[in-house]
Amino acid sequence: MAFASIIHFALKDPRQTELGRSIVKNGIYMIAELGFEEMNFKKLGKAIGSPEASIYRYFENKHKFLLFIMAMYWGMIDQHCEIIIHSNASHEEKLYSIVDLLCTSPDIPYENGKIPGEVIYAIVIGESVKTFMTKHVDADNNHGAFRTLKSTTSHIADLLSEYSPDYPFPKALASTIIEMSLYQRYFSEHLPSMTDIGKHQSIVDDLKQWIIGLLRATKMTPGEKS
Repeated sequence: MAFASIIHFALKDPRQTELGRSIVKNGIYMIAELGFEEMNFKKLGKAIGSPEASIYRYFENKHKFLLFIMAMYWGMIDQHCEIIIHSNASHEEKLYSIVDLLCTSPDIPYENGKIPGEVIYAIVIGESVKTFMTKHVDADNNHGAFRTLKSTTSHIADLLSEYSPDYPFPKALASTIIEMSLYQRYFSEHLPSMTDIGKHQSIVDDLKQWIIGLLRATKMTPGEKS
C-alpha cells in the first residue's frame, strides 16, 4: 500500500515477510471475531503456528497492532477519497460518493488476495475509539498514529468548503460525519433505543440518508426551512 505512516507502529515492517503478513491478516480476523479485549498475541501465535515471541518482533503490544490496523484502514479510505475528489463529478456527487464509502467499506487488497471490507469495518466500528481514548493519545498522535485519519478528515473538509463556502465549521462536520458513520451503526446494531438508524430502511440506507441531510443543511441560509 502507498502510505508509509503505518510503519511507525511496527518494530519491523510486517508487509515484508510471510510471517508478518500472516500476523496482520490473521490478527484482523481474530479481533473481528473475539474483540480487542479477548484477542492476545498468545492466541494469535497459536492460530498461525508461530511462537508468541515472534509476534513481539513486529509489534510492541496489541495497542500498537490496533493502531497499525486503523492506520491501514484509514489510509485505504483516504486513497479512495483522493480518487473521488479528483474525478469530474460535481461537488455534491463527490460528497455523496464519500458518504457511500464511509458507510460501506470496500475490500482491502492484501498479499495476493483481499481482506473483506466488512471484516475490518467491524473492527473500526467497535474498536477504533480504543486507539485515541487513552492517556497516551498525545504521544501516539505525535508519532503519526492518526495521520491517515486526519488526512481523510481534511479531504472531506476541503470538499465541504467547496460545496458550501459559507459554512464556518467544515472540519467539525467532516470529523462528525466520520464519527457518526461508525457510532450510529454501532448503536443501531447493539443499542437500538439510542438511534433511529435502521428503523426506516436498512441501516446503511438510513445512515446515508441521515448524513446527506446533514450535508444539505450546510447550504441553508439562516431562517430557511428544509
